[in-house]
Amino acid sequence: MATADVNNTILVVEEDARMAFLLDYLLSREGFNVIAVNPHHQNHVMQDGNLSPCLIIMGHKASSDNDSGMIMNIRNTQGWRNVPILVLVSNYEKQKMQRALEAGANDFLMQPFDQRELMAQIERHMINLH
Repeated sequence: MATADVNNTILVVEEDARMAFLLDYLLSREGFNVIAVNPHHQNHVMQDGNLSPCLIIMGHKASSDNDSGMIMNIRNTQGWRNVPILVLVSNYEKQKMQRALEAGANDFLMQPFDQRELMAQIERHMINLH
């Protein structure tokens, strides 16, 4: 799906190292360049003028109190405002899902997720960018 002539960098903001590794593995196999960061380091990454992801995946282990703030921070940052944000949530986190969407997330994916479902969500949001 990812091609060399388009931006194919996905930023994964995930506190759980195992989930970050899994997402990195799955997305790298699909041809994406993956940058995985802990939520506590997200602001440092956003200040890097060389980084311009085509999509952000925000993991479910990120602090619930900070998720909406992180999303609003992304939406208020020049050059990042239109980057699609996909939030991973567990089925018992419906309030978190609602807060994330209200803060500016584009979509969510319920965990546990199927790899095909994840790729379909990514493809849908990348098509909307072009």
